[in-house]
Amino acid sequence: MRRISYRALLCAAAYVCLLAHANENSAFAVEPTAAGLHDLVVYDPGVHERGLPAPQFVPSEGGGLTVDIPPAVHVHRYYYSGDKEIQGPIINGGPTVVVANHPKTGERMYIDVVLPAGAPRIAYNQHGITYVYPNKRVAVTFQSYPFDTGKAVVKIQHGRGWGRNVHDAHEHVAEHVKEGLANSAIVQSCKEATGETSDFLHGVKVTIGDFTTKGADGLRTLTNMVPGVTYLKSKAEQEPQKDYSNLIRGEGIEKARAETPFVPTNR
Repeated sequence: MRRISYRALLCAAAYVCLLAHANENSAFAVEPTAAGLHDLVVYDPGVHERGLPAPQFVPSEGGGLTVDIPPAVHVHRYYYSGDKEIQGPIINGGPTVVVANHPKTGERMYIDVVLPAGAPRIAYNQHGITYVYPNKRVAVTFQSYPFDTGKAVVKIQHGRGWGRNVHDAHEHVAEHVKEGLANSAIVQSCKEATGETSDFLHGVKVTIGDFTTKGADGLRTLTNMVPGVTYLKSKAEQEPQKDYSNLIRGEGIEKARAETPFVPTNR
């Protein structure tokens, strides 16, 4: 059994990462969503009052009849102008001629496809155009060198693409979590508590004044609101005052002694 070297394994991993980074949107089949107001123009063949695919009987040279179904025409006039997804209109489906320029050569191409009825999303990337339905995709892929650039390959694939499903599932989970948090009783209680705390702090701020203009006074007032602080503070303030009073009293006594005249006695 042939063993793969560690270096070869690293090179292969680096190559895969490079491809995924270079064409990330194509790898996940999720292009950036755009408005796409005028990207697609739909022309109805005009053989049915409701625009449905209508068979026509055409006489043949041998005297018989041939049946033809005139196709609708989809003109992608801004393809290719970058990777994106647009919301297509409601279409009747059936035989359709897709008209678009080749993304590499710029050649105008006409591709015959059969589309389901519905309102598909239309994805553009540098490889082709994909009609994305809820349960299937119709992909028109333009060939590049060394293949024939004058041809396009049409494939019908099941599902919306695993990357698109993962992307939608992620958005669904995120929305579900957001909705759950919004309706959570705990979150509502926190919001109410936050609101009450905000009102309380606003009242305290109004009571003690603006901190930006009365920083020291406001802080001192706020400190006084804490239970026990006022008592401790008064005790701390009384000590210097007591020492000062004792000092004044002592100096007064000394001064009084100095001013009192000495009266001799007979003793």
